[in-house]
Amino acid sequence: MKNKETLQAAMDRRLSFLDELPSCRPALMQRIAQEEAPVMKRKISVGLIFALVLVSLSVIALATGLILSPRVSAARTADLALAEKYGITDELQSFFGREEEELPDGTVKVTYFGAGSLEAPLGTYTVLVKDGKADISWSLEGKDTAGGYEAEAWGTEQLKQMAEDSRDEKLKAAYLDKAEELYNRAHPDGDEAPAEEPTPETFEEYHARREGEKSSALDAAKLSEEEMIALGREFILSTYSLTDDQVARLELYTNSYETEDANHWYETVNGKPCFLVEYLMDEEDVTAEMLNDPNYYRTNSYFKVFVNVETGAIEQYEFSSGLGGEG
Repeated sequence: MKNKETLQAAMDRRLSFLDELPSCRPALMQRIAQEEAPVMKRKISVGLIFALVLVSLSVIALATGLILSPRVSAARTADLALAEKYGITDELQSFFGREEEELPDGTVKVTYFGAGSLEAPLGTYTVLVKDGKADISWSLEGKDTAGGYEAEAWGTEQLKQMAEDSRDEKLKAAYLDKAEELYNRAHPDGDEAPAEEPTPETFEEYHARREGEKSSALDAAKLSEEEMIALGREFILSTYSLTDDQVARLELYTNSYETEDANHWYETVNGKPCFLVEYLMDEEDVTAEMLNDPNYYRTNSYFKVFVNVETGAIEQYEFSSGLGGEG
């Protein structure tokens, strides 16, 4: 009974936005009535917990009416595989960049690489996702990770220490300096020669193209910004394990200031017209107890969700805990 009440409370919280946005309710009820297939198909994973998490994501996607693009579905599967095999959680992923590439055979290649000079000690994690299965590897697999920051390869233990040290500017500078040393050792000849500086005409062309893409995305919109913000928020709530307190501290950044550009929050992502939904974590009234909680998302964290303006599908997402100013 207790579990049932807990689940009910969680779902009530996640669906609470519908009370404020009646326009979303008919579409949601229609999708449920039509028994729309879950976006994330049944998956077989290496661990029971991993499998259960994936199934729960499918149920949430169906219940909330969320549609995930193949890239997003694969990226989230990769995120979970990274945490399940290596212990690299969403928060620790802030020390990495992430890219997705759709291969001809339907496989999605998800790559995590150390940000900046962290590329050398952290290496690259590659996840190949196909039919819901994730095959993950690390470029530094087999290298010695013992010895803290003196190790030739930095694994999960170093990442956890980096997260802890990021709270102190001196400690943070120390591991970044060490990362720079390891990077220079791995690149004795320095970085590749920088590309030639673009001419003013190139800049003009770039800005013209960007404006064209943003305007095209705005013109293609079939959903209201209110509806797309609701979808972006629901993706955040159904993807990340936020507490009630953390949910209460989420602040919408999208449309938070006046701009003369109607297309300001619109983008073209992977060739798809999108609307950016961005939430920041309010940093007021943060207690020492909250900061010491290992599951606490740092106060300068943010969430970005790109919503397809025509279909409402989630086309891309990003979370950064702000640890070390990386990610």
